[in-house]
Amino acid sequence: MTLEELKAFLESPEGKSESITTYLRGLYPATLQSVQQFTETAEGKSWLDAAKDKHLQKGLETWKANNLEALLDAEIKKRFPAKDPKDLELEKLKTEIDTMKTEKQRESLHSKALQLAGEKGLPLELVSFFVGADEDATTENLTKFSDCFGAAVQKSLEQRLKTDSYTPPAENPHNKPALEDLPMAEYIKARQEG
Repeated sequence: MTLEELKAFLESPEGKSESITTYLRGLYPATLQSVQQFTETAEGKSWLDAAKDKHLQKGLETWKANNLEALLDAEIKKRFPAKDPKDLELEKLKTEIDTMKTEKQRESLHSKALQLAGEKGLPLELVSFFVGADEDATTENLTKFSDCFGAAVQKSLEQRLKTDSYTPPAENPHNKPALEDLPMAEYIKARQEG
């Protein structure tokens, strides 16, 4: 029998029978050495790496499910220890006191700003827009506003005077002044003339 005939026989249904398959396995049994030789080939290395990765991934998932959350909780507690209820209440009170101080300072600055705006003749409705972080900033803001506001009012006044100015007519003989406006001597003379 030739090699070609043997291959054809092994690929046929008769060659795939269990007795022939068992016989052929017995001729070349899988040994540790043959497996090691297979894993040194490119195909063997690829298969072995895939098997290792699958096993490692499964192990990692199991470890995460069993241990990771506990380790994270322990590290979080270590870095950020739980606060005592007394500490929490103290922080809350400090926050409230700081808020009250800020509000009181704001009210004081608002009163000072109202006083300065009244002295400078500025509109009191706009004062809250110029209250700063401290008294100096508030005074500076109101001074700037006063300068700008004064300049704008002056410019508007000058513009209005230019457009609404009244020029009295030149005196002409046909227009006689009213008798009441004349001095007494001229009044008497004007009455006598007619």
